[in-house]
Amino acid sequence: MKRALISTADLSLDELGRLLDLAAEMEREGGRALCQGQILATLFYEPSTRTRLSFEAAMLRLGGQVIGFADPRTSSLAKGETLADTARMVDQYADIIVIRHPLEGSAKVVADYADKPVVNAGDGGHQHPTQTLTDVYTLRRLKGSLEGLVVGLCGDLKYGRTVHSLAPVLAKLGARLYCIAPPELAMPPEFLTEAEQRGALLGQTASLQEVIGELDALYMTRVQRERFEREEDYERVKGTYILTKGLLAGAKADMLILHPLPRVDEIAYEVDDDERAVYFRQAGFGVAVRMALMAALLGRAKRTVLEPEPEVASTRARGWPAAARCGNPRCVTQQESYLAPEFLASGGEPASWRCAYCERTI
Repeated sequence: MKRALISTADLSLDELGRLLDLAAEMEREGGRALCQGQILATLFYEPSTRTRLSFEAAMLRLGGQVIGFADPRTSSLAKGETLADTARMVDQYADIIVIRHPLEGSAKVVADYADKPVVNAGDGGHQHPTQTLTDVYTLRRLKGSLEGLVVGLCGDLKYGRTVHSLAPVLAKLGARLYCIAPPELAMPPEFLTEAEQRGALLGQTASLQEVIGELDALYMTRVQRERFEREEDYERVKGTYILTKGLLAGAKADMLILHPLPRVDEIAYEVDDDERAVYFRQAGFGVAVRMALMAALLGRAKRTVLEPEPEVASTRARGWPAAARCGNPRCVTQQESYLAPEFLASGGEPASWRCAYCERTI
């Protein structure tokens, strides 16, 4: 079965529930060599600790093996190889491919050119779907259910791919959201559509202190220096939010503190000893989640978890000039020039269009 996980939108609610159930089994029982003889290829063009190591640990615990690289300078990228050619080459060596890349839409390129399952481990500021699976697993595991939970997403919501993936899934699972960020780091509106349609968006504010008493979970994020085009823009907003024991005095006694990590200075070290701080447990849960995902994608789970890949409802835009291209400077189409422009219909009257790679509205 050819399936890819590029965006959280690729999973139906039923599939999401079955994946979380399977992850719980993996945490309790282990993988029992479900993927013995299978090979995972990890293609990491950006730095990573938790994501890469948790994928590798997950495959090893499933009985499989791992190949790949963590430094693009040691790959044929340094010789000018395209993503498409890398995908077709690695497809000959591995049974499943995981990619992290700084360009938005890069994971889709690999999925388009490879015949094996492909998992997006973060493509620029676009999406990080396996982090979202880990996040919602953590909330369900420690809270029992997401229905009715009030979750605050705090920090860099403009460039943070983890919150871009997480916000719509939280809304689908019945949680309600506060977006906490300064105006220049506010959540892009396209990632709030699901929450707004479901009436799950409680508000957007620049003040964490103002809403912390209402939260059942606080999801902190770092301000991502690498996403800023100008150093002075980063310097102006870094350190906007720092979670301290003093600030936590106004929070619920059972509020969970999550963070996709790494942290810089947004959570003080004094908070680590607070029983509400679960971010290192959250990182540990990522192994069971990725075990479940890879077993499902490889068809090695004990029952059906993922359905065959559905037909894509949106099609290449008609009526666009052949030379039209996405204007997002971080889109993969800006560097991989062989890619044909592709736009997806978003519906509505008049119809709007999104780039099929980075999902920016055209």
